[in-house]
Amino acid sequence: MVQGASRGNLGLVKAAKEEGVFIVMTGLGGDFPCNPYADKFCYADISDPDAVLKVALEEKIEGAVICCSDTGLRGVGRCNDVLGLSGITEEAALLSSNKLYMKQKLVSAGVRTAKFSLIHSLEGLEEAISSIGFPAIIKATDLQGSRGINIVKKVEDLRPAFLDTMSQTKKDYCIVEEFLSGREFGAQSFVYKGEVRFVLPHGDETIMCKTAVPIGHYMPYEMSPELYKDTVDQVTRAIRAVGLDNCAVNVDLIERDGKAYILELTGRVGANCLPELTGNYLGTNYYEMILKMALGENPMPLLREGQKPCATLARMIRSDQAGVCREVFVPSLEDTEIHMFIHKGSPVRSFTNSNDAVGEVIVKGETLQECEDKIRTALEKIKIIYE
Repeated sequence: MVQGASRGNLGLVKAAKEEGVFIVMTGLGGDFPCNPYADKFCYADISDPDAVLKVALEEKIEGAVICCSDTGLRGVGRCNDVLGLSGITEEAALLSSNKLYMKQKLVSAGVRTAKFSLIHSLEGLEEAISSIGFPAIIKATDLQGSRGINIVKKVEDLRPAFLDTMSQTKKDYCIVEEFLSGREFGAQSFVYKGEVRFVLPHGDETIMCKTAVPIGHYMPYEMSPELYKDTVDQVTRAIRAVGLDNCAVNVDLIERDGKAYILELTGRVGANCLPELTGNYLGTNYYEMILKMALGENPMPLLREGQKPCATLARMIRSDQAGVCREVFVPSLEDTEIHMFIHKGSPVRSFTNSNDAVGEVIVKGETLQECEDKIRTALEKIKIIYE
């Protein structure tokens, strides 16, 4: 059972069809990229674990999974717990998808992370800022994709930032944490039968909107042996603190004074081409690994020993103008994947977060410079004509 038919699950369902797996798709319906690959669609709100479990019991599923989104993670965990399936537990899914609970676990376990406070009101925010100081970050605890996040640098920022965050969250609270200055990066990890099988750091390319919004990722990520060792240690501690097992893991980090700080982590693969980049770098199909693990099969043989890592880079295709697409021109280039999310008649939004991306480009090569040259060529040749 695959939770949701959005593009984040597209690579997974394609891998499942290649393996001959019968796919039960859950969701609220609509025109989504995964629809053509589903063998059966079952109407269910994927954010409701009870509704998801009902489908799982009726369909007698043998595995439940979601990629690139936290929305259906608790439903996956509920199915795994009740049906005894391989994968994340509901408790770990809850901790993964709520930044407050996650931070509490990280702090309790001694994981290196930013100081934070729970906020219910503007007055509470002002009190917390007196301790944390400026700059700081106000975060909704139940959202993803840079939504509900605001950086505050002075007293005048507090009220509008707080109101904006609270207008987006479904909770009656949010958190504020210290702004850690440094070099942001990420990591993809894989935990199987209680053992962290790899921690793979990656570089993040961001642009500043209301906060830093990722627009691309790349591997390998240049770092000192000491920082790599520290990153592996902190990621491993964080995985154990949250109780993640038998799942892919996505981690956001920042390097400060030569040390790795955990910003947040979640028990599923990262979005925005990170499954493809991980597979390119490791020389495997990462979606297939995730699929096999969810079905209770051993995914580790897919990690072939002695495989030379491959430099790889991905970047969102963004529009700086809003309008309606009239036509799209997509080139065919070697070692380059181009996925467009728009077609004739599609509305196009000016880019403010990852949901506004009109497509993505993924390349691989011998070096990152070669990848950069390939992606620049691809972006120059892609043409969008507006009405």
